[in-house]
Amino acid sequence: MKILKKIAVFSLVFSLSAAAFADEAYDIVKKSSTLPAPDTSTATMMLYNIEKSGAVEEMPMKQHGRTKDGLIYTVFDIRGPASKKDTRVLQMERSKREDDRWIYMPKLKQVRRIPMGERYKQFVGCEFTYNDMAVRHVDDDKHEMLEKDVSITVPGGRKYQCWKIKSVPLKKSEVEYSYRIQYIDKETYLPAKIEYFDKKNQDQLMKTYTTEDWIYLTSKTGKKYTMRMKARIANNKTGRETVLEIKDPIMDGPMSDAYFTQQYLSSGKAK
Repeated sequence: MKILKKIAVFSLVFSLSAAAFADEAYDIVKKSSTLPAPDTSTATMMLYNIEKSGAVEEMPMKQHGRTKDGLIYTVFDIRGPASKKDTRVLQMERSKREDDRWIYMPKLKQVRRIPMGERYKQFVGCEFTYNDMAVRHVDDDKHEMLEKDVSITVPGGRKYQCWKIKSVPLKKSEVEYSYRIQYIDKETYLPAKIEYFDKKNQDQLMKTYTTEDWIYLTSKTGKKYTMRMKARIANNKTGRETVLEIKDPIMDGPMSDAYFTQQYLSSGKAK
């Protein structure tokens, strides 16, 4: 009987510990995915598509964002190269429903909605996907704490002290990977690194995201935000990479709602 009681007590303690770890992982990812967002934002973004051969394609774009009534609106206006110029993408992120995204294709001169089944595809030909350009909802995944204190160094030399958390999507048809390993920075709650694993071979690393630089930025209204300034995503299968750099960010400045309309997508003019 004593042995059975010990087993029962051990099982209870193990179950409670596992549940506590799961809750802690969930809380950390929730905080990471709901960092304070400015009412408005604008910035110049530079995407560098780097081939395995070393050839580089530059893709400048303008970004405008607004947080309003619990929704996050973001529009990306591609300014180059010539083959992609005037392509525009509008996304509307919701907290409790699936996001909406539209793309304007200048060659066809039409706006179309990007269905959920296509959001794992490349964002205008780069290694970031449409899913990567938005923040994933915490309740879209099941989260498990793997390690509570991990030191990592990302390309560029920045060091982070992180929680290491495994996040498994509940709807695998909506994403291009089987699961993610997230390294979440303890100071900022930014994802310092994310490893994506292949759907067919779950032990194979498919792509790796890293936050190479960030700053604390004070907005026009005096609020303080954590701002990612440089990020990289590497395709571990092909050797191709995309580097994203943010230039001249402005937070909480004046902003017209006209940017977040399909009319702006097709015309490029906010009236």
